[in-house]
Amino acid sequence: MIKKITSTTIATLAMLTMFNSNSVYAQKNEDVDSKKGQAVVNVDNLNIRSGPSTSDDIVGGFKLDDEVDLISIKDGWYKIELEDGKIAWTNGQYITLDGEVSVKKLNVRTGPSVLDDVVELKEKEDKVKIIKAEENGWYEIELNDGETGYVCGKYVETEAKNLHDYSDLYNVVTKSSKSQSRSVGKSTNSKKSSVSNSSKKKSQSSNAVTTMTVSATAYAGDGITATGTTPKVGRTIAVDPKVIPYGTRVYIPALGGTYIAEDCGGGIKGNKIDIFMSSEAKCNSWGVRNIEIQILK
Repeated sequence: MIKKITSTTIATLAMLTMFNSNSVYAQKNEDVDSKKGQAVVNVDNLNIRSGPSTSDDIVGGFKLDDEVDLISIKDGWYKIELEDGKIAWTNGQYITLDGEVSVKKLNVRTGPSVLDDVVELKEKEDKVKIIKAEENGWYEIELNDGETGYVCGKYVETEAKNLHDYSDLYNVVTKSSKSQSRSVGKSTNSKKSSVSNSSKKKSQSSNAVTTMTVSATAYAGDGITATGTTPKVGRTIAVDPKVIPYGTRVYIPALGGTYIAEDCGGGIKGNKIDIFMSSEAKCNSWGVRNIEIQILK
């Protein structure tokens, strides 16, 4: 009787041990899964500072593969929350985290600027691994071939709220753009004066081949147009090329400027245009409007 009880007890203990082992194994897997997508340090030692600058005091430090609780990012610095609840900052050049593309098309470039060459194209909801945050709001990301490229952080969602000011994203000054800006400035001034000068207004209309009413929406992003150009604020519109051929100059009185038909879109059919703007916020503010446009000679 004693032997029987002992055997039963041993069998029961063995089953409990197996159950507990499986539970521990499952818990370990859950822990691993929960760490996916976390921001981690990718350098041996990383300073934690009292402010977003190398001149601010060092208040602590991270080691390689330490996890970081991010709050926001601005000018290449991450605002973080420490274990004791205190707020601090750390350099975004040494943090790896996951992101997701938030626009229809996003260029991956050889450098952190719209002037750099495009090497790849990402689409909305594509996942990207960010390995470095630049001071100008661009991210360096890993590519499938083991190389790296750059994307504009404005169009990538991460766990850290992006507070960078992208108002100057397309205001890139080159020798050619300086001369263009002068001519654009002159053109803008002449258009402003035309509002108060009826004879100049008639002159503008005399250059129009036809006038039409269209449904106008707006879009933003760092992509390439259907004609292979880089879209620019104050110049680019998407059209139905069957209605308005590519290369056509279009005057939009509501915006007081002349645009070029150099892009298209799946939803742009018939008497519709899509105006390129500098941000999603401005696109949302514009909404959908029925406006008059002039097709110029």
